[in-house]
Amino acid sequence: MAPTVVENNIVLSASEKETTLADRNTHATRVAGKGADPEEKALFASVTKRIDYTPKIGTELHGIKLSQLTEQQGEELAALIAERGVVWFRDQDDLDYKEHVRLGKRWGPLHVHPLVPHSQDNPEVIVLDSRLSPPSRFNTNDSWHSDVSFEPAPASFSILKFEEIPEAGGDTIWSNGYELYDDLSPPIQHLLQGLTATHSSDIFKILTQSSGRKTFGKLNDSEHPVIRTNPVTGWKSVYTNPVFTREINGVTPAESKWILDYLGDLIAKKLQYQVRFHWEKNSVAIWDNRSTFHTGVPDFRPYQRRGVRVTVSGEKPFYDPQSGTQAKAWEATAKAIVAKQEAAEAKAKAETDAKVAASVVGA
Repeated sequence: MAPTVVENNIVLSASEKETTLADRNTHATRVAGKGADPEEKALFASVTKRIDYTPKIGTELHGIKLSQLTEQQGEELAALIAERGVVWFRDQDDLDYKEHVRLGKRWGPLHVHPLVPHSQDNPEVIVLDSRLSPPSRFNTNDSWHSDVSFEPAPASFSILKFEEIPEAGGDTIWSNGYELYDDLSPPIQHLLQGLTATHSSDIFKILTQSSGRKTFGKLNDSEHPVIRTNPVTGWKSVYTNPVFTREINGVTPAESKWILDYLGDLIAKKLQYQVRFHWEKNSVAIWDNRSTFHTGVPDFRPYQRRGVRVTVSGEKPFYDPQSGTQAKAWEATAKAIVAKQEAAEAKAKAETDAKVAASVVGA
Protein backbone atom coordinates (compact mmCIF):
# COMPACT_ATOMS: atom_id res chain seq x y z
CA MET A 1 0.00 0.00 0.00
CA ALA A 2 1.43 3.39 -1.02
CA PRO A 3 2.01 5.69 1.96
CA THR A 4 0.57 9.16 2.31
CA VAL A 5 3.17 11.78 1.39
CA VAL A 6 3.00 14.77 3.75
CA GLU A 7 5.15 17.90 3.69
CA ASN A 8 4.67 20.65 6.30
CA ASN A 9 1.21 19.30 7.14
CA ILE A 10 0.24 19.36 3.45
CA VAL A 11 -0.88 16.08 1.88
CA LEU A 12 0.88 15.81 -1.47
CA SER A 13 -0.02 12.28 -2.45
CA ALA A 14 -2.83 9.97 -1.40
CA SER A 15 -2.60 6.58 0.22
CA GLU A 16 -5.07 3.85 -0.70
CA LYS A 17 -7.19 4.89 2.28
CA GLU A 18 -7.36 8.52 1.16
CA THR A 19 -8.33 7.84 -2.44
CA THR A 20 -12.00 7.97 -1.45
CA LEU A 21 -11.85 11.47 0.10
CA ALA A 22 -13.27 13.30 -2.91
CA ASP A 23 -15.93 10.65 -3.51
CA ARG A 24 -17.99 12.29 -0.79
CA ASN A 25 -18.40 15.46 -2.91
CA THR A 26 -22.04 16.37 -3.30
CA HIS A 27 -24.30 19.20 -4.42
CA ALA A 28 -25.83 22.15 -2.62
CA THR A 29 -29.33 21.61 -1.25
CA ARG A 30 -30.15 25.32 -1.24
CA VAL A 31 -29.08 28.40 -3.18
CA ALA A 32 -27.10 30.71 -0.90
CA GLY A 33 -27.99 34.35 -1.39
CA LYS A 34 -31.26 33.77 -3.20
CA GLY A 35 -33.95 35.80 -1.53
CA ALA A 36 -31.51 37.99 0.42
CA ASP A 37 -32.37 41.64 1.02
CA PRO A 38 -31.74 43.25 -2.40
CA GLU A 39 -30.35 46.36 -0.68
CA GLU A 40 -28.03 44.21 1.48
CA LYS A 41 -28.58 46.52 4.43
CA ALA A 42 -27.15 44.22 7.10
CA LEU A 43 -23.93 43.70 5.17
CA PHE A 44 -23.37 47.35 4.30
CA ALA A 45 -24.11 48.44 7.86
CA SER A 46 -20.60 47.15 8.65
CA VAL A 47 -18.92 48.37 5.45
CA THR A 48 -16.77 51.47 5.89
CA LYS A 49 -15.72 51.76 2.26
CA ARG A 50 -16.85 50.22 -1.04
CA ILE A 51 -14.68 50.31 -4.16
CA ASP A 52 -16.17 49.09 -7.44
CA TYR A 53 -13.22 48.29 -9.69
CA THR A 54 -15.36 48.39 -12.86
CA PRO A 55 -19.05 49.16 -13.37
CA LYS A 56 -20.07 45.51 -13.83
CA ILE A 57 -17.52 43.27 -12.12
CA GLY A 58 -15.33 43.42 -9.02
CA THR A 59 -15.87 45.13 -5.64
CA GLU A 60 -13.57 45.63 -2.67
CA LEU A 61 -15.16 46.02 0.77
CA HIS A 62 -13.52 47.55 3.85
CA GLY A 63 -14.64 47.29 7.47
CA ILE A 64 -15.71 43.63 7.24
CA LYS A 65 -14.14 40.75 9.13
CA LEU A 66 -15.23 37.58 7.37
CA SER A 67 -14.83 35.54 10.56
CA GLN A 68 -17.44 37.73 12.25
CA LEU A 69 -20.23 37.79 9.68
CA THR A 70 -23.76 37.26 10.97
CA GLU A 71 -25.99 34.75 9.17
CA GLN A 72 -27.89 37.59 7.51
CA GLN A 73 -24.69 39.29 6.41
CA GLY A 74 -23.42 35.99 5.00
CA GLU A 75 -26.54 35.58 2.87
CA GLU A 76 -26.35 39.14 1.61
CA LEU A 77 -22.65 38.73 0.81
CA ALA A 78 -23.46 35.64 -1.28
CA ALA A 79 -26.00 37.72 -3.22
CA LEU A 80 -23.48 40.54 -3.74
CA ILE A 81 -20.83 38.11 -5.02
CA ALA A 82 -23.32 36.62 -7.49
CA GLU A 83 -24.11 40.12 -8.74
CA ARG A 84 -20.57 41.55 -8.82
CA GLY A 85 -18.77 38.34 -9.81
CA VAL A 86 -15.90 38.75 -7.34
CA VAL A 87 -15.58 40.59 -4.01
CA TRP A 88 -12.28 41.28 -2.22
CA PHE A 89 -11.30 41.93 1.38
CA ARG A 90 -8.02 43.10 2.91
CA ASP A 91 -6.44 42.34 6.29
CA GLN A 92 -8.26 39.08 7.03
CA ASP A 93 -5.48 37.84 9.34
CA ASP A 94 -7.95 36.10 11.68
CA LEU A 95 -9.41 33.92 8.91
CA ASP A 96 -7.54 30.75 9.90
CA TYR A 97 -8.27 27.32 8.42
CA LYS A 98 -11.13 26.70 10.85
CA GLU A 99 -12.84 30.02 10.06
CA HIS A 100 -12.11 29.60 6.36
CA VAL A 101 -13.97 26.28 6.37
CA ARG A 102 -16.79 27.68 8.50
CA LEU A 103 -17.30 30.58 6.10
CA GLY A 104 -17.54 28.27 3.10
CA LYS A 105 -19.95 25.91 4.81
CA ARG A 106 -22.41 28.78 5.27
CA TRP A 107 -23.12 28.51 1.54
CA GLY A 108 -23.00 24.80 0.87
CA PRO A 109 -20.97 21.58 1.12
CA LEU A 110 -17.25 22.04 0.58
CA HIS A 111 -15.54 20.36 -2.33
CA VAL A 112 -12.56 18.04 -1.78
CA HIS A 113 -10.28 18.41 -4.78
CA PRO A 114 -9.40 15.07 -6.41
CA LEU A 115 -5.74 15.97 -6.97
CA VAL A 116 -4.51 19.34 -5.64
CA PRO A 117 -2.58 19.06 -2.31
CA HIS A 118 -4.62 19.82 0.78
CA SER A 119 -4.28 20.47 4.51
CA GLN A 120 -3.80 17.19 6.39
CA ASP A 121 -6.30 18.24 9.07
CA ASN A 122 -8.76 19.99 6.75
CA PRO A 123 -8.99 18.18 3.39
CA GLU A 124 -11.43 20.83 2.10
CA VAL A 125 -8.61 23.41 2.30
CA ILE A 126 -6.43 23.13 -0.80
CA VAL A 127 -2.97 24.65 -0.83
CA LEU A 128 -1.68 26.68 -3.78
CA ASP A 129 2.03 26.91 -3.11
CA SER A 130 4.51 27.68 -5.87
CA ARG A 131 7.16 25.62 -4.01
CA LEU A 132 5.26 22.35 -4.29
CA SER A 133 6.40 19.86 -6.88
CA PRO A 134 4.69 19.12 -9.12
CA PRO A 135 3.14 22.61 -8.98
CA SER A 136 -0.37 22.68 -7.55
CA ARG A 137 -1.41 25.62 -9.69
CA PHE A 138 -1.53 25.56 -13.48
CA ASN A 139 -0.43 29.17 -13.93
CA THR A 140 -0.07 29.37 -17.68
CA ASN A 141 -1.24 32.02 -20.08
CA ASP A 142 -4.18 29.88 -21.22
CA SER A 143 -5.40 28.85 -17.77
CA TRP A 144 -8.70 30.73 -17.86
CA HIS A 145 -11.19 28.52 -16.05
CA SER A 146 -14.13 28.17 -13.71
CA ASP A 147 -13.20 26.05 -10.71
CA VAL A 148 -13.82 22.30 -11.01
CA SER A 149 -16.39 22.69 -13.80
CA PHE A 150 -15.77 19.01 -14.59
CA GLU A 151 -17.77 18.01 -11.51
CA PRO A 152 -21.49 17.06 -11.78
CA ALA A 153 -22.20 19.83 -9.24
CA PRO A 154 -19.35 22.28 -9.87
CA ALA A 155 -18.30 25.17 -7.68
CA SER A 156 -20.63 27.98 -6.77
CA PHE A 157 -18.20 30.09 -4.73
CA SER A 158 -14.45 29.91 -4.17
CA ILE A 159 -12.76 31.61 -1.22
CA LEU A 160 -9.03 32.23 -1.68
CA LYS A 161 -6.67 33.78 0.86
CA PHE A 162 -2.99 34.46 0.22
CA GLU A 163 -0.72 33.95 3.22
CA GLU A 164 2.45 34.80 1.32
CA ILE A 165 2.72 37.03 -1.71
CA PRO A 166 5.58 37.84 -4.09
CA GLU A 167 7.29 41.22 -3.92
CA ALA A 168 6.09 41.84 -7.46
CA GLY A 169 3.62 40.14 -9.79
CA GLY A 170 1.20 37.34 -9.02
CA ASP A 171 -2.07 39.19 -9.66
CA THR A 172 -5.31 37.38 -10.49
CA ILE A 173 -7.69 38.39 -13.29
CA TRP A 174 -11.42 37.62 -13.55
CA SER A 175 -13.61 37.81 -16.66
CA ASN A 176 -17.36 38.48 -16.68
CA GLY A 177 -19.45 35.66 -18.19
CA TYR A 178 -22.63 37.74 -17.97
CA GLU A 179 -21.24 40.50 -20.15
CA LEU A 180 -19.72 38.01 -22.56
CA TYR A 181 -23.18 36.55 -23.16
CA ASP A 182 -24.81 39.98 -23.43
CA ASP A 183 -22.40 41.10 -26.15
CA LEU A 184 -23.04 38.10 -28.40
CA SER A 185 -25.30 38.73 -31.38
CA PRO A 186 -28.85 37.36 -31.03
CA PRO A 187 -28.28 34.56 -33.62
CA ILE A 188 -25.21 33.32 -31.73
CA GLN A 189 -27.01 33.59 -28.41
CA HIS A 190 -29.84 31.51 -29.84
CA LEU A 191 -27.40 28.89 -31.17
CA LEU A 192 -25.53 28.52 -27.88
CA GLN A 193 -28.68 28.34 -25.74
CA GLY A 194 -29.53 24.98 -27.25
CA LEU A 195 -26.12 23.38 -26.72
CA THR A 196 -24.36 21.45 -23.99
CA ALA A 197 -20.65 20.86 -23.47
CA THR A 198 -18.56 18.15 -21.87
CA HIS A 199 -16.28 19.40 -19.11
CA SER A 200 -13.38 17.10 -18.38
CA SER A 201 -10.64 16.69 -15.78
CA ASP A 202 -8.22 15.65 -18.55
CA ILE A 203 -5.55 18.09 -17.35
CA PHE A 204 -5.40 16.25 -14.03
CA LYS A 205 -5.52 12.82 -15.67
CA ILE A 206 -2.45 13.74 -17.68
CA LEU A 207 -0.66 14.86 -14.52
CA THR A 208 -1.43 11.60 -12.69
CA GLN A 209 -0.10 9.62 -15.63
CA SER A 210 3.11 11.62 -15.86
CA SER A 211 3.80 11.81 -12.12
CA GLY A 212 2.34 8.50 -10.89
CA ARG A 213 0.45 10.32 -8.14
CA LYS A 214 -2.73 8.85 -6.75
CA THR A 215 -5.87 10.94 -6.74
CA PHE A 216 -8.05 11.67 -3.72
CA GLY A 217 -11.16 10.63 -5.64
CA LYS A 218 -12.66 10.12 -9.07
CA LEU A 219 -11.65 12.47 -11.88
CA ASN A 220 -15.03 13.25 -13.44
CA ASP A 221 -16.39 14.26 -16.81
CA SER A 222 -19.72 16.10 -16.80
CA GLU A 223 -22.14 17.60 -19.30
CA HIS A 224 -23.34 21.18 -18.70
CA PRO A 225 -25.29 23.79 -20.69
CA VAL A 226 -23.17 26.20 -22.72
CA ILE A 227 -25.35 29.06 -21.48
CA ARG A 228 -26.08 28.83 -17.78
CA THR A 229 -28.59 30.65 -15.58
CA ASN A 230 -27.21 31.97 -12.30
CA PRO A 231 -29.84 30.94 -9.71
CA VAL A 232 -29.16 33.98 -7.50
CA THR A 233 -29.29 36.82 -10.03
CA GLY A 234 -31.38 35.02 -12.64
CA TRP A 235 -28.98 36.24 -15.34
CA LYS A 236 -27.59 34.25 -18.29
CA SER A 237 -23.86 33.60 -18.53
CA VAL A 238 -21.55 31.74 -20.87
CA TYR A 239 -20.36 28.56 -19.13
CA THR A 240 -17.43 27.12 -21.05
CA ASN A 241 -13.75 27.60 -20.29
CA PRO A 242 -10.45 26.83 -22.02
CA VAL A 243 -9.06 24.52 -19.31
CA PHE A 244 -11.90 22.12 -18.55
CA THR A 245 -14.35 22.25 -21.49
CA ARG A 246 -13.39 19.43 -23.83
CA GLU A 247 -16.05 19.67 -26.56
CA ILE A 248 -19.44 20.99 -27.58
CA ASN A 249 -21.89 18.13 -27.85
CA GLY A 250 -24.00 17.40 -30.93
CA VAL A 251 -21.85 19.31 -33.44
CA THR A 252 -18.86 18.34 -35.56
CA PRO A 253 -15.35 18.48 -34.07
CA ALA A 254 -14.53 21.44 -36.31
CA GLU A 255 -17.66 23.30 -35.17
CA SER A 256 -16.92 22.48 -31.54
CA LYS A 257 -13.38 23.83 -31.87
CA TRP A 258 -14.64 27.01 -33.55
CA ILE A 259 -17.18 27.71 -30.81
CA LEU A 260 -14.79 26.99 -27.93
CA ASP A 261 -11.92 28.94 -29.50
CA TYR A 262 -14.20 31.91 -30.16
CA LEU A 263 -15.57 31.99 -26.62
CA GLY A 264 -12.10 31.40 -25.17
CA ASP A 265 -10.73 34.35 -27.14
CA LEU A 266 -13.48 36.59 -25.79
CA ILE A 267 -12.75 35.48 -22.21
CA ALA A 268 -9.03 36.13 -22.53
CA LYS A 269 -8.86 39.13 -24.86
CA LYS A 270 -11.88 41.36 -24.20
CA LEU A 271 -10.45 43.74 -21.62
CA GLN A 272 -13.82 45.33 -20.91
CA TYR A 273 -15.00 42.03 -19.39
CA GLN A 274 -12.01 41.80 -17.06
CA VAL A 275 -10.96 43.02 -13.63
CA ARG A 276 -7.52 42.60 -12.06
CA PHE A 277 -6.65 42.31 -8.37
CA HIS A 278 -3.28 42.95 -6.75
CA TRP A 279 -2.88 40.78 -3.68
CA GLU A 280 -1.58 41.82 -0.29
CA LYS A 281 -0.80 39.42 2.55
CA ASN A 282 -4.07 38.21 4.14
CA SER A 283 -6.20 39.48 1.27
CA VAL A 284 -9.23 37.32 0.46
CA ALA A 285 -11.12 36.98 -2.82
CA ILE A 286 -14.53 35.34 -3.07
CA TRP A 287 -15.94 34.75 -6.53
CA ASP A 288 -18.92 33.16 -8.26
CA ASN A 289 -17.73 30.37 -10.58
CA ARG A 290 -21.13 30.17 -12.27
CA SER A 291 -20.67 33.52 -13.97
CA THR A 292 -16.94 34.34 -14.01
CA PHE A 293 -13.68 32.90 -15.25
CA HIS A 294 -10.28 33.58 -13.72
CA THR A 295 -6.57 33.05 -14.19
CA GLY A 296 -3.45 33.69 -12.18
CA VAL A 297 -0.80 35.80 -13.90
CA PRO A 298 2.46 33.78 -14.12
CA ASP A 299 4.82 36.73 -13.79
CA PHE A 300 6.14 36.44 -10.23
CA ARG A 301 9.18 34.16 -10.57
CA PRO A 302 11.65 33.95 -8.87
CA TYR A 303 9.43 35.11 -6.00
CA GLN A 304 7.17 32.60 -4.26
CA ARG A 305 3.56 32.71 -3.18
CA ARG A 306 1.28 30.58 -1.07
CA GLY A 307 -2.50 30.65 -0.83
CA VAL A 308 -5.25 28.49 0.62
CA ARG A 309 -8.71 28.00 -0.85
CA VAL A 310 -12.00 26.38 -0.07
CA THR A 311 -14.49 25.71 -2.82
CA VAL A 312 -18.24 25.53 -2.26
CA SER A 313 -20.10 22.93 -4.30
CA GLY A 314 -23.16 24.37 -5.99
CA GLU A 315 -26.19 23.06 -7.81
CA LYS A 316 -26.21 21.10 -11.05
CA PRO A 317 -25.92 23.75 -13.79
CA PHE A 318 -29.13 24.57 -15.64
CA TYR A 319 -30.44 26.92 -18.31
CA ASP A 320 -33.79 28.67 -17.92
CA PRO A 321 -35.04 30.23 -21.19
CA GLN A 322 -36.97 32.79 -19.15
CA SER A 323 -33.92 34.02 -17.26
CA GLY A 324 -32.81 37.61 -17.64
CA THR A 325 -29.50 39.31 -18.38
CA GLN A 326 -27.07 41.58 -16.63
CA ALA A 327 -27.46 44.06 -19.47
CA LYS A 328 -31.19 44.41 -18.87
CA ALA A 329 -30.75 44.68 -15.11
CA TRP A 330 -28.00 47.24 -15.66
CA GLU A 331 -30.24 49.64 -17.59
CA ALA A 332 -31.82 51.08 -14.44
CA THR A 333 -28.44 51.36 -12.70
CA ALA A 334 -26.90 53.12 -15.70
CA LYS A 335 -29.79 55.60 -15.86
CA ALA A 336 -29.40 56.34 -12.15
CA ILE A 337 -25.65 56.95 -12.61
CA VAL A 338 -26.28 59.30 -15.54
CA ALA A 339 -28.98 61.16 -13.60
CA LYS A 340 -26.63 61.57 -10.63
CA GLN A 341 -23.88 62.90 -12.89
CA GLU A 342 -26.25 65.32 -14.62
CA ALA A 343 -27.54 66.57 -11.27
CA ALA A 344 -23.98 67.15 -10.04
CA GLU A 345 -23.09 68.98 -13.24
CA ALA A 346 -26.22 71.12 -13.01
CA LYS A 347 -25.43 71.98 -9.38
CA ALA A 348 -21.85 72.88 -10.24
CA LYS A 349 -23.01 75.07 -13.12
CA ALA A 350 -25.56 76.80 -10.90
CA GLU A 351 -22.89 77.51 -8.28
CA THR A 352 -20.52 78.86 -10.95
CA ASP A 353 -23.27 81.05 -12.44
CA ALA A 354 -24.10 82.36 -8.96
CA LYS A 355 -20.46 83.27 -8.30
CA VAL A 356 -20.21 85.04 -11.66
CA ALA A 357 -23.42 86.97 -11.01
CA ALA A 358 -22.18 87.95 -7.53
CA SER A 359 -18.88 89.20 -8.92
CA VAL A 360 -20.67 91.31 -11.52
CA VAL A 361 -22.91 92.87 -8.87
CA GLY A 362 -19.91 93.51 -6.65
CA ALA A 363 -18.08 95.23 -9.50
